Amino acid sequence: MFILAVCLAIAGCERAVPEPDAPDETPVLSPPVLPDPPFAYSALEFPDAWLEDPALQLFGGFGADLEVTDAGATLGRVLFYDPQLSIDGTVSCATCHQQARAFSDPVAQSTGVSGNPTHRNAMALFNFRYQRRMFWDLNTVGLENQVLQPIEHPDEMAMDLAALPAHLADIPYYPALFEAAFGDEEVTLESVQSALAQFLLTFQSYSARFDAGLENDFAGFTASELLGKDLFFNGQTRCNQCHSGKNLFSTQPFINGLEVDYAAAGDAGVGALSGDPFDDGRFKTVSLRNIGLTAPYMHDGRFATLREVVDFYSDGIQPHPFLDERLGENGFGSPGQAPYQLNLTEVEREALVDFLRTFDDTVMVSAEWLSNPF
Repeated sequence: MFILAVCLAIAGCERAVPEPDAPDETPVLSPPVLPDPPFAYSALEFPDAWLEDPALQLFGGFGADLEVTDAGATLGRVLFYDPQLSIDGTVSCATCHQQARAFSDPVAQSTGVSGNPTHRNAMALFNFRYQRRMFWDLNTVGLENQVLQPIEHPDEMAMDLAALPAHLADIPYYPALFEAAFGDEEVTLESVQSALAQFLLTFQSYSARFDAGLENDFAGFTASELLGKDLFFNGQTRCNQCHSGKNLFSTQPFINGLEVDYAAAGDAGVGALSGDPFDDGRFKTVSLRNIGLTAPYMHDGRFATLREVVDFYSDGIQPHPFLDERLGENGFGSPGQAPYQLNLTEVEREALVDFLRTFDDTVMVSAEWLSNPF
């Protein structure tokens, strides 16, 4: 009414014709700040000790068939950090995978565009060369088959994948990035997959204090860290039977006795896919690298601290009809044995925690080439 009154008071004022509402548009970020020439992603490689390790060669090399180019990984870096890949422009891959935390999330369940917490804890991201099956329940084979799933998941980024190529093509800084990476400005889902996978393959973690200790006979380690090392590798705690080799992991999913009945507790893991009671509560065995940075722990983030994890494996494992034999009384044979009781002392528990923190990477978590370019 105020506007109408002003118009009537002005000689010659004509009736204002309302303009059509502008379509809702996702705010466009400032262009990413990228180095010229690009970072030499193609030159990144694991140390010879990793590449020549017989155990890693046995179950490694899963991501090695995808060629990483400097321009391809650069595009992947932009895509990884760009919230415009989500339906409302608020959530990026990096929202739930934070570099300072080895690309994990500090909350038990992440929250995406829907506002609903995710079903499981966001996993840390690194060393994909040595991973073939993705997610906690191993439901996806291959990194390129994994990267689009969070983008379209209704609780994470909720983007319509059919609309994603055209959406990205309309963002000013993407055509040149796609052309540099693939020789053509055309945006396709396949090129998005490839670029994201290339960038993720450069998340390489092998620069922890533990790695330096392997070279200098653990000089500089505290008495507590050395005690923790002895406990970890002594065979009695069985820590390195499930978390073994240079990557401190296994390619096999285990039932670790968090629940008596995982399905009844709400998440049967692999068992929810197979329908086989033998798989009830079988989850991916994650690498212990960066374990001090990736709290909370387990598939549902139930443990807030490393001490809680150590306490659980010391004397908190629950009986289960298919509990992994390495966590049973005998440590071998058939699954489903009574849980193994370590009954660690207070000093031993703290020593294990101190040693586990030496697995934290000192390079990847602050490397500029893996950082947010916006």
